[in-house]
Amino acid sequence: MSLAGCDVAIVGGGVAGLAAMRVLEERGIRTCVVEARSRIGGRVHTIRDPRVAHPIELGAEFVHGSAPELLAVARDAGLLLYAVEGERWRARGGRLTRLEDFWKRLHTVMRHLDAEQADRSFAEFLDDAPGGRHAADARVLARAFVEGFHAADPRRISVRYLADGGSPSEDARERRQLRIADGYDRVPEWLAHGFQDRILTQAVVERIEWGDDGVALSVRRGNVPSVTTIAARAAVITVPIGVLLAPADEPGAIAFAPHLPILDGVRSGLTMGAVVRVVVLFRERWWADHLRAVPRGASLESMVFLQGDAGDVPVWWSLYPMQAPVLIGWAGGPAGLRLAGRSSTEIQERALAALAANLGVTRRRVAAQVVACWTHDWQHDPFSRGAYSYALVGGAQSARRLARSIKGTLWFAGEAAEPEGRNGTVHGAIGSGRRAALSVTRALAQDARRS
Repeated sequence: MSLAGCDVAIVGGGVAGLAAMRVLEERGIRTCVVEARSRIGGRVHTIRDPRVAHPIELGAEFVHGSAPELLAVARDAGLLLYAVEGERWRARGGRLTRLEDFWKRLHTVMRHLDAEQADRSFAEFLDDAPGGRHAADARVLARAFVEGFHAADPRRISVRYLADGGSPSEDARERRQLRIADGYDRVPEWLAHGFQDRILTQAVVERIEWGDDGVALSVRRGNVPSVTTIAARAAVITVPIGVLLAPADEPGAIAFAPHLPILDGVRSGLTMGAVVRVVVLFRERWWADHLRAVPRGASLESMVFLQGDAGDVPVWWSLYPMQAPVLIGWAGGPAGLRLAGRSSTEIQERALAALAANLGVTRRRVAAQVVACWTHDWQHDPFSRGAYSYALVGGAQSARRLARSIKGTLWFAGEAAEPEGRNGTVHGAIGSGRRAALSVTRALAQDARRS
């Protein structure tokens, strides 16, 4: 692609950056998207293997809630979505039981969250035994939900943040989950369609100089020793906050000149959740057979989620209602940190051991069924440095602050710049990118009128 004639530089080719690009290009504003990876999509990471009839998702997998921006893309791109429906199960002490009324039980605790009270951590909130003595088990589920769904440390995550849209509502539509049958990567592909010549991959932004006269990006491309400069009138920065906050000497880190005080606020108000993800392809859906740990007369045939209490990977789910011999393991929050940095082989071994323990079968039985395994350690991915963001105690307003324009030259977008429970979601990232692009459009129009 030609780097000349760029009005707006977009740092990051995930869905937020691509959504911003599409809005700007459709309004006649020339963009240049600079993506460090060899692929677009960011934390949407889909792979395909001829042994598996369905796409393998190592990043985003679900469509959460109403998700208007994402559903609009799916409609325009002609993507097939299907509902995630089935039974929730729980493993405790070597026994498996159906997890009935999960959302109702969770609500008995989460309804006590109060955004008007002084902020504190979720762990401190639980110490007050919300829901009373009869809700002791529901509090265990609530802690697991915050660690898994939010990929958060309960000792650090903000109660105000959870109360302000970060906890499940009573609206069933907001609790629903869908999958994209075609694969999640079809979303960034559609967003990029028609504008692929504006995207530069394997291009790492090392420095951003900014001022009233525009921006200059110092970019290192592939293994080329020289640095390329990209000049533009403005920039939309969509990289994850894990990258924004990376130490200067770390791969993928971006230096800003002059320094951006907003990043100091981000550092104290937001952090990245930890996730290690494992996808295992088996010879058959062996867990649907009768297992000793399952009550007599029951089976895991329609199991969709399993919340375990053993091993390093406590959460598992299947592709049900699709009849695929695949299970996905999820280590979020503290569990993710415990696995982070280990080799793929060790992660796989620990994951299979956890699965065996939670299902009450031998490790040998599980291993004998394995065909292939894929893992991704999002903490040690230099271009994400975590899975998605959450607010620390005192940081519930940080996302709103991050979304503000900086002197009409810099804009931040992405899931971390989305408030009210939309952070950590693909639809939130798309919406954030579009809003930043519209704000840039207005600012450039004002500059044109003044000149």
